[in-house]
Amino acid sequence: MQLTTHIDPVSRYVFVQYRIPAATGNLAHVRCEVRLPGGGWRPAAVWKHISDTARRLLSDAEWDDGVLRGRLCERRAAGRLCTLVWNPFTLVAGRADATFRVTVSAGDRELASACGEIYLENDDVVVLDDWSGVVQESLVSEAPESGQAVWWLRRDRAGECARAGSCSLEVWEKHIALPPLTYPLDLHGPHAVFVQLPPKLGLVELRLSGDERTERFDSHRPGEEIFWRWADLIRQHLVIKQPHCTVDEYEDEFRAHLDHVRFVPLAAETVQTLESTWAADGERRPVIGYSEPYSWAFAEKVESNLQHREPLLAFAEARVDWVDIQIGRAGCRMVDESRVGSQLLADTLGDPVRGEVPRTSNVGRMQQFTNTLATQLRYARQLGMQPVANLGATNCYPGSPLEADFSRQHPEWRDGACLRYEVPEVRQYVLALFEEALELGADRLSIDWCRYPHSVRSADTVTGFFRELRALTDRWGEGCGGRLDIVTRFPARGVPAWEHMDYATWAREGLVDVLVPSNIQARHLSFDVGEYLEAVRGTSTRVFPCVDALHWGLTQPGMWLRRILECYEAGSHGIYIYQCDAPVLGGPESRRWVSLIGSVDALRRWRNREQDEQARYSKAIYLNEPLEGEEYRSCGRVRVWVEGLAAEGEVELLVDGEKLNVCAGPPYVLTSEEGEDDGAIPAGKHALTVRARDGDGWLQQDFEIVIA
Repeated sequence: MQLTTHIDPVSRYVFVQYRIPAATGNLAHVRCEVRLPGGGWRPAAVWKHISDTARRLLSDAEWDDGVLRGRLCERRAAGRLCTLVWNPFTLVAGRADATFRVTVSAGDRELASACGEIYLENDDVVVLDDWSGVVQESLVSEAPESGQAVWWLRRDRAGECARAGSCSLEVWEKHIALPPLTYPLDLHGPHAVFVQLPPKLGLVELRLSGDERTERFDSHRPGEEIFWRWADLIRQHLVIKQPHCTVDEYEDEFRAHLDHVRFVPLAAETVQTLESTWAADGERRPVIGYSEPYSWAFAEKVESNLQHREPLLAFAEARVDWVDIQIGRAGCRMVDESRVGSQLLADTLGDPVRGEVPRTSNVGRMQQFTNTLATQLRYARQLGMQPVANLGATNCYPGSPLEADFSRQHPEWRDGACLRYEVPEVRQYVLALFEEALELGADRLSIDWCRYPHSVRSADTVTGFFRELRALTDRWGEGCGGRLDIVTRFPARGVPAWEHMDYATWAREGLVDVLVPSNIQARHLSFDVGEYLEAVRGTSTRVFPCVDALHWGLTQPGMWLRRILECYEAGSHGIYIYQCDAPVLGGPESRRWVSLIGSVDALRRWRNREQDEQARYSKAIYLNEPLEGEEYRSCGRVRVWVEGLAAEGEVELLVDGEKLNVCAGPPYVLTSEEGEDDGAIPAGKHALTVRARDGDGWLQQDFEIVIA
């Protein structure tokens, strides 16, 4: 066995290739070690060469085995050339001569071992891991006292994969707002920037001193670096900020913290490669991205209109064409400068997280001090995007701080938590909310029937409302010199209340300009777009299928981008991303994936790259993450991702030894997308076996799943 290596010019990670002995069975155990001159053998921080999708789905146990213990597992790899990735910066920075050893065994038998010399020339790489060098020296302390507003400089344990001598930054005590820090830099030219956090619950915000917005980072895996960006660092410093949510967060373990930031200088040709990889040129189709200021403000301290520019800057970086700005849901308090509806000016409750229901005044504060809608309309246009004013059809949240006066005063106009659109007064109230948005400067309106789809009982009710809404926009359009677009997200076939959505009539009568058929939560993620395209044929109405970006949607980037490209190749006119602020504001890596989705050519290049790489990826089967904790809910589905095989083909899924279904090709879903399969698997723990056709045999993996 021989080793061959190459070093990635962006990350400076070392890619090591080796061949698994032909005599190996279905499972090969690989041990990776490294030795520096004068030292002994140590486990190397490694992982298998896999796609970004697989890396996201990789179990924590498998990640820890590789990064902490240098141990990998290869399946059905006998005689195959395999690739692993070594991060040398957990051991040494700068220039060093390292000896790398790979040992392959099967069971208790050692089959082969090989060593290779690797020359690390990283003396041009800057690793910031001693935070005592910040400008504000008095704001960091190795022994902070209670109530002291300083950052804790930890030298005792700077993350499980930190080099000896490094330190980390952390919050010493909760509920104390810490001032930002500046680390002085004197770097010139383009650099790739990587960020690592300790593997625990917490966040940190970073920006370069020339940036207009901060980037929020989190990580729960030891030794995992996040590729932040590439940028020219001339005259830039690094600014470190405690997120506002870490000051008033309700979870005791939630802290701001940071291990290191690493800067890698880039040659001109490397920058060109990065730019071409992430280019969104060629054939483009519009992308509508849903944005929820309510959710954004939940973890922010918004007291200035200028702050509204920050999230919209991220949308612009993600190349979103239309930003669908939610102003509220009919029957609840509004998150815009409404006077028709009740404005949200006080505390509100959030969705439960790990068993706790957060309460915050942050959203009310935003409404006390800023004009959300008018400001975001203005900034979106300045940044080259088309803004849309979005209203959820209804959820009154009865009895909660979110319930509007309209709902409280007229409970007879509600059915449970939903307003009854068959009541004329309800429709007039909703139309008045939309007219307020037009008065504030909106020239596109959007109504969402899907998030809470139980508000209507007949197709006539929905279509009748659209006729009234079209009459309203036509009146305003006459004064504005043109037609105002109406966008609607509605339940796709099989989703609750889909039978009340007469989209063919909406298109034929010109009531709606953009149809957004959609899933809700974790089912019907791959509905057929053909019937909607057929319904708009010969009309001016366009179809933008919804592709969900929340945690219950398809796993990003692979499942997600494949679905978007499938919609384009079926003839879709564009794509709607719900809830687009999750990936756009969730971090730099997910935002880069969003930046590709408007370009059909970029998606095809991505698909071609992935197909070409299958021969080098490790063979493995992965499951999507459960909706919450470790349980798959009945409304969700177990989805399978397979890679490293020559071709995508047949996959069998067995539960407790019984074959439940066979998929001829992707998407691979346990049971089906239909509601009648919600109870197909009883609640409790089950043994799941997934078998993927691999040439003349099967790649097989066993899992334990829990059905709620």
